Amino acid sequence: MNGRFIKARTNARRSVIYTTDDGREFKYSGGDLAWRMNNPGDLWSDKVSKRNGQIGKLGNFAIFPDYQTGHNALLDSLKTTHWNRSLEQMIGKYAPESENETKKYLRFLRNRTGVKDDRKIKDFTPAQFEKLWQAIHAYEGL
Repeated sequence: MNGRFIKARTNARRSVIYTTDDGREFKYSGGDLAWRMNNPGDLWSDKVSKRNGQIGKLGNFAIFPDYQTGHNALLDSLKTTHWNRSLEQMIGKYAPESENETKKYLRFLRNRTGVKDDRKIKDFTPAQFEKLWQAIHAYEGL
């Protein structure tokens, strides 16, 4: 593909149809939702997503033009929205019980990062922070 994705829309089957800067369309279907949306953190459409290049949305979720843009939005969200929170505080906001198995998600993050206490994300070592975003990618389906 020579063009870059500049906008995205969805259809009734939750496929994502990307439009390139030269007008061609590409449909992403199958796979998991995070992959279809280039959104490895399953981030909602909000100010963080919008300032990081969101080009569409599927329900409440942001669609990004490529994996790297979606990944950068996740890092931004962790460093701005959740930086002063512990894993437990973060997961309560990031994946609320009304929509997720929050306790299971928290256990997964604790096991993957090795962080079992209530330290804030800003106090993670670089290796723990990397394990955190990798764990989110894994849990969300990528």
